[in-house]
Amino acid sequence: MAGGDLAGAARLELVSGVVQLRPEDAMFEAMLRGWRAQQMARGLRLDTVGPRERLVRRFMEFTCEYPWAWSPGHMDEWSLSLTGEQRLAPSTVRSYQCTIRQFSEYLIDGRYGWAWRARRRSARGSIRWRSRMSGTRSRT
Repeated sequence: MAGGDLAGAARLELVSGVVQLRPEDAMFEAMLRGWRAQQMARGLRLDTVGPRERLVRRFMEFTCEYPWAWSPGHMDEWSLSLTGEQRLAPSTVRSYQCTIRQFSEYLIDGRYGWAWRARRRSARGSIRWRSRMSGTRSRT
């Protein structure tokens, strides 16, 4: 497969020539569909992929931001909430952090084409994705 034809590539998930009423929501849903396709292509089962997707949605709800606006501060606040308010075990919180990192790394991986497509379609202009655990950063 060519780079743009990888399972989960933005080109395969986004509908061209359609004006979305809520473009940010449509972009986020396409990102999640793409990540699901990428994970399924790697042989992961729905009982792994489904909970990961739900966790990403929970993180987005917590931050009230789309992935292109997430920052390390969001991760810190969420982690504090999980350990302090919800009293989750540190190992559980680390696994949640790893899931968000995996999603973020998928988005910034140039093979999938999300960074520049999100910039083109986003009303916000500059997009920065950060992965708190790996320190990777994509700026487009």
